[in-house]
Amino acid sequence: MKRIEWLSGIAFAALGVLALTDGAAAQSVVNKIKQRGYLSCGASQGVPGLSRPDEKGYYRGFDADTCRAFAVAILGDKDKIRYVPLNAGQRFPALQTGEIDVLSRTSTITYTRDTVVRFVWINLYDTDGLLVRKADKITDPKQLAGKTVCLQGGGSLTEKAIEETEEEHGITMKKVYFDSTIQARDAFFGGRCDSYVTDGTAAAGQRASVAKNPDDYDIIKVGHAAEPNGVAVARGDDQLFDIVRWTVNALLWAEANGINSQNVDEKLKSGNSEVRRVLGQEPGFGKPLGLDDKWAYNVIKQMGNYAEIWDNNLGKNSPLKVERGMNALWKDGGLNYPFPWD
Repeated sequence: MKRIEWLSGIAFAALGVLALTDGAAAQSVVNKIKQRGYLSCGASQGVPGLSRPDEKGYYRGFDADTCRAFAVAILGDKDKIRYVPLNAGQRFPALQTGEIDVLSRTSTITYTRDTVVRFVWINLYDTDGLLVRKADKITDPKQLAGKTVCLQGGGSLTEKAIEETEEEHGITMKKVYFDSTIQARDAFFGGRCDSYVTDGTAAAGQRASVAKNPDDYDIIKVGHAAEPNGVAVARGDDQLFDIVRWTVNALLWAEANGINSQNVDEKLKSGNSEVRRVLGQEPGFGKPLGLDDKWAYNVIKQMGNYAEIWDNNLGKNSPLKVERGMNALWKDGGLNYPFPWD
């Protein structure tokens, strides 16, 4: 799918949203979530380390667990959630039309996208990567002149990375588009393409979890962008926006303050005044969000802090072993910094 087709699709969806009655548009998404008893989350169609169902159908991954944190904040239970697998072209219309409540699916924040939906927070900084076979002895993107590259249609940033590579090295690659990242990935591993382009963390996940022998493949960085991937909600619901924003903030704040799923009970009793307040010891803390006072405590208790979610899905406790890099806290040389609770 070309970028103009994707833009036309979301523009059409936007017109449909604008046609809603004022009463329907004004109805709180959070109230709908509470009434139905679960959060609907937009996920990928199967990216290891980010969002992918296991053999029992249980979604695992960094994006999946991030969305579980929102279910905990609103409903008090990480498993009161349903995932809707979406390809790149489906994800934003699904959010606009109310098919999903929150989009937590490797979506890069751009000007065009953020004027259609509302991105809440950058929760994953990434780059673009090309998977290639070591047997082909491709060590530099310029060696891909005339070669085929598998990619998912509608992922404009990865396509842009390929275009930048072609322009920089004066080469032309043969792009083979697929409706989903799974189809593009399988086509590459099946030998149809010489390379496969996707987000860097996704490439690491595909190599570690899908390839029969991960050591047979290399990942080459392409493009010059550091992609800011974020969590998004539909426009028009400030309460849901606030809950998503401050839940992600709680994950980062907990890491910065040494609070995790194992010691949160101890910190609730012995922490300083800010710690005790955020963990729910101060009556009325949850009122501005329409939540229980212990919503942040519940999130950390059930899901852990940002570092725990990272390590379990992408980092040292996962097959991927991805370094935090830009995703580290500011004090560790990264870009993540929690907002104050004043």
